[in-house]
Amino acid sequence: MILILIPLFLCWGSFLNFLAHRLISGKNILSKRSICPSCKKSIAWYDNIPIISWIALKGHCRNCKKKISILYPFIELFTATSLTLLYKTVDSHYFFAYFIFFSALIVSIRSDLETMLLSRFVTLFLVPLGLLFSWLHLLPIGLIDSALGILLGYGFLFILSKLFYLLTKRDGLGQGDLELLAFIGSFLGIVGCWISLFLGSILGSIVGILYISIKKQPKTVKIPFGPFLAFGAICFVLFGDKLKLLILGM
Repeated sequence: MILILIPLFLCWGSFLNFLAHRLISGKNILSKRSICPSCKKSIAWYDNIPIISWIALKGHCRNCKKKISILYPFIELFTATSLTLLYKTVDSHYFFAYFIFFSALIVSIRSDLETMLLSRFVTLFLVPLGLLFSWLHLLPIGLIDSALGILLGYGFLFILSKLFYLLTKRDGLGQGDLELLAFIGSFLGIVGCWISLFLGSILGSIVGILYISIKKQPKTVKIPFGPFLAFGAICFVLFGDKLKLLILGM
């Protein structure tokens, strides 16, 4: 079964790449097939095979020879890996809800890494789904826990961002980060939201320090926080029991 699912998940990752680009650029997701952002020529099907085409083309467009972002194969591989682990780890009863959740998080990772923007179509607008799935028992949390997770996710980062601005007169967090954590809270509840934030903050701090040190960047350089929040949420779904024991002693 896994041998069948992995190619399907790779193709789904390719679609999520497409979706992330269309949502952030404001283009119609139902419009014509994918085109090269540099030369605007349509991409042939054989140049759209997940990972394989990128390797075969050596990361360059067949027509204009401009570089193709490494984010494309990265997202395809990350999608296949995370969804395969999801399939093998969680109760099948919760798979559909978490599949939607992971897909939205991966789109957010893709868009934030490339543009430092997060689309509300895959964050704030999907919060009602978290409430609905919890109410229908398609998630292992209750409706109240989902609602409190939303309040914690948005409220905590809202207060933190205001305090940061008062102290530094600079914006430390974007509105998209607040909405992303509210979305995470709607699917994971209070504990999942908190652990996602904890993991995202630790990982983001480590990567940020390394990036500033290695690249010799100023300390005020902006680094997207969304991918770290999303990664923390994915880790919680896959390894929640171990993380609760390790971090909270639960």
